[in-house]
Amino acid sequence: MWQNKGQGIMEGVFAIGIIGLIMSGVAVLILMTLSSNKNSFDRRKATELGTVVMEELISQAQNDTENFWKLNSSANNTRSGYGGYVYDIGMTNITINGCGVGKTDCAEVVIEVGFSGRSPQSIYLNRFFSKQ
Repeated sequence: MWQNKGQGIMEGVFAIGIIGLIMSGVAVLILMTLSSNKNSFDRRKATELGTVVMEELISQAQNDTENFWKLNSSANNTRSGYGGYVYDIGMTNITINGCGVGKTDCAEVVIEVGFSGRSPQSIYLNRFFSKQ
């Protein structure tokens, strides 16, 4: 009877230790999930901004062809409603497969949207434009 005197206390200590390990694992999992959600939100917002800018360029290519085909690039652009996001527009004349030989009728547009999360990140959207 006296030989098992401290066994209940030891079982309690081990149970509390196991519960502590499980709770710390759950806490780490919750923190990783919240971080992942923030990163997903940032990337989704950057993609939305890039899509809006690309749609404006598509509209310009159809409605204001003279200015669009000047292929003017721009850098460090911002837009209201997208605080913390900066985008660059790169336009390149394409000169292969019958395009751009002595004229500007094919172009590649690259939009880079930069944003900062845990570390600075960028996404890129590309599109080919042709007058033909």
